[in-house]
Formats: sequence, structure tokens, C-alpha cells
Amino acid sequence: MDRRTLLIGLSSGVAVAATQTQAASRLNAAATRLDPAKVRLTWNASAGSARVLTSSEPNANLFAMKELAAAVQDGQLDVAAAISPRPYFLIRTRSGGQVRIAERLLPLEGGRNFRDLGGYAAHRGKNVSWGKIYRSGVMAKFTTKDTAYLRSLGIAVVCDLRSGQERSSEPSALLGSDGVKTLSKDYEMGSSLNKLMAAKTKGEAVVIFGDAYIDFAQTLAPQYTEMFENLLENKAPLAVNCTAGKDRTGVASALILSVLGVDRATVVADYALSQTFVPPSYYLNQASGATAAQTSPFARLPRPVAEVILGSDPGVMQHALGRMDREFGGPVGLAKKQFGLTDAAIAKLRTDYLV
Repeated sequence: MDRRTLLIGLSSGVAVAATQTQAASRLNAAATRLDPAKVRLTWNASAGSARVLTSSEPNANLFAMKELAAAVQDGQLDVAAAISPRPYFLIRTRSGGQVRIAERLLPLEGGRNFRDLGGYAAHRGKNVSWGKIYRSGVMAKFTTKDTAYLRSLGIAVVCDLRSGQERSSEPSALLGSDGVKTLSKDYEMGSSLNKLMAAKTKGEAVVIFGDAYIDFAQTLAPQYTEMFENLLENKAPLAVNCTAGKDRTGVASALILSVLGVDRATVVADYALSQTFVPPSYYLNQASGATAAQTSPFARLPRPVAEVILGSDPGVMQHALGRMDREFGGPVGLAKKQFGLTDAAIAKLRTDYLV
């Protein structure tokens, strides 16, 4: 298993109860698309012989699912699976473990970091439902096929966290689709990001960037409030996006997952996945040309600093969450204070988005 698959697997697999009286062993599992017609399923082979089933419904009843294999021994199975309808998989072991998985990164031709927040272990042994909450970068380069695919997923709301200028410069076909509600508000980015340009070391950049995430929680409080309001009204599936899909969207995702009871390590791992799917080198290469180097501030920064700004270093989210702990009692406390969530609202979200 390569490093990319391992990282995806660490943030993809969760176990659910085998019986009402005995918890199942944890299955770290991942579904990785190999080509338009094939998906590779991987899970920890130590769990023993496994049965693999599939359905186009994320939470399909066991008896409504199609069996793909009855006794897989080595923790890996390549299966025929078209991109659409979206396939969901159930892996069950003889030892009692089971896990529902899907592709975390959606197979889009023109997508950027568009992925599902489902599958994570959450409150009281439940898991975040697949196919309900998505996170993404800019949606301006979606192909016609991409838009049709996303519409087939039933996405009802897009929370666009970009500024008015960003939205004007990179409009999205999906955002203008009939039946898709768009949430957006104009605002000006604060000066916190400008401080990053003065960072000299990776450590300085991590702290400054983490502090900027706290500023996002203040500047974008109306957007995050509206996002939670729509989730509470069951306006889902819902997708939240910004430009890179890692910073403003990263804060939104960390807040959602934390409110749903996902543990801290998993929240940070989900944040870090952005630089697995869109590495800092992608942006640095864009800024490496002669013309770009003259205009891009990132091209003039020390490489370790630029990689922090353009990536999703776990230390950044850890620093931001640490500040939330100290100043608000944690991300859930922040959501209560800044975005109007109550204990009753949190309980409802957990009922609606956990399985």
C-alpha cells in the first residue's frame, strides 16, 4: 500500500458495533478509484476473512446490497464500479468488524479537492453518514459531466465561502444550477494573511496561519452560522467550498466534524488530506514561471513557509484548535458562542448526520 492510500485509509475507515453488546474491531479502510471502471478497496488484513458488498445507497440495508466477494483474506479487493451511480461499500469480517466506505475524493474531471466528510467515527460509536456533507475547492472548472454527476448526488446547498471578488473572477456552473441553493456573502479578507508574508521559518508560518484560522471564525461567522442553519433544516446533501478548499473550508469542516463528535486526531487528519490531494507543489509550479514569479508573492517566500501557506500542515490546524480550546472551550464551544448552536441543536445534527 503506498503512502497516499495509507493516508486516505487512516482518515476513511471506521468501525461500527458488531452486536449490541460487543463493539467491533476497528477497520481502517479506503476506497480508491483506479480508473473510470474500477475501485480498489483496502482494509487491515489482520481483521481476517471479509465479505464485501455494494449499493448505490450509502446506508442500504444489508439484504438490499449486492455481494462482491464472500471470503477475502488479504485486506484488498479490486472491484468493477462505474463512477455513476456512486458506489458505496460494506466490508464485514468474520471476527465481527464492519465498515461502510466510499471514495473520499470524488472522481471529477475539473474538481479541486472535492471530497466527502462521511465515514468518520463520531459520537457514541456512530459514524458520519456518507453522501451528506461535502467539502471542496473552487468549482469553476467543472465539466458538463462533473456537473451532471454532482447533480445526481442530490446536492441541495452550496456554501460558497469565497469573497465577492473571488466569486466574480471564477464563477461556477454548479452554483447556477436549478435546484441548488447557493449561500454566499460579500466580505473583505482581514490583514491576518498578510502577516504570513513576513514569516521567515516554517514554525512562524504555522503559528501565523493557525491564528488566521481563528480570524476566519470571526470574519466568516455569518457564513458558518448560515451553514449550520441549513444543516439543521436538513438542507442536505450540502457542500462547503472556498478557493483551495483547505483553509476557510478547512475551518468549516473542522467545526462540523467536531460538533458531530469526531475526535481531534481525525479532524486534523481530514484537514491534512488537502495536501495529499492537492500538494503545495501544484501551486508552487503555477508560480514558478517567469511572469508568475514576478507577480506571485508565494514565489518569493522561503520554500518551507510557502509550503505551509499552500499546503495543509497538521500543525496549523492543531494550533488553531488549541486556541479554540483556550479561548472558547474547544471548537464546539466556539460553535455555540459564535454560530448560535445549542445543546439541542447539536443533538439534532448528530441525529440527522450520524449512522
